[in-house]
Amino acid sequence: MTLGERIRAAIDAKNKSHAWVAEEVGMTPAALSNILTGVTHDPGFFTVLAIARAIDEPLSAIADDPSIFWTNEELGRLREAGEWMVKRTTRETAGSMLEIPPRRKGRARQAAIHPAVASPGVEVYPDAFELLKKRIPKRFTKLKADAVFSVRGESMTGENIHPTDLLYVRRTRATADAIGQIVVCSVDDMIVVKRLSTDGRNLILSSAHPGHEPMTVDEDSSRFRLIGVVVGTSRT
Repeated sequence: MTLGERIRAAIDAKNKSHAWVAEEVGMTPAALSNILTGVTHDPGFFTVLAIARAIDEPLSAIADDPSIFWTNEELGRLREAGEWMVKRTTRETAGSMLEIPPRRKGRARQAAIHPAVASPGVEVYPDAFELLKKRIPKRFTKLKADAVFSVRGESMTGENIHPTDLLYVRRTRATADAIGQIVVCSVDDMIVVKRLSTDGRNLILSSAHPGHEPMTVDEDSSRFRLIGVVVGTSRT
């Protein structure tokens, strides 16, 4: 069975409608249908985890052998992220302020993970997640960087930004000053790294990788939040 077929079987076994699962996960029914039918053949770890959590099934009920892909530490981190994701996608929390779960004392420090979501007509995934402020080298603090993000996806490889690279970001909410620059922002509570431009009415978030379509958002929409401008990068 393909991954989509296993997901469909797990959902059907729980007698849940596909529309209900899509709403619980925070994606459009069309995006979920693309996964179930194999159009989206690689939905990503966090999407699979969100579906598993929504139908109250372990990852092993959907993935062939998740231990091949995830270590115990990664599975623990994914589980915590999934619990947070489920809480964030309930009707009761819709429209509320984004809260990052606190780190537990006595454990290794871990970055906050932001879940994948779907925007109308296209499946998208988180490009990066935020790391601790103290990781910022002095040469970047001189450029007023006050946040650092680790790159996850490949959407900006054309700008020489690759997975595991670090992005040093100067936080700002001034969208007009960020036009034309590479920015870190959130769309539907998902962190993305894009080049920001405008068509005069809407903001355009452009990738630098074949097959990644630009995202168009309204600057005043609650879907969009500018986090900051990338002032430097480093390779890990």
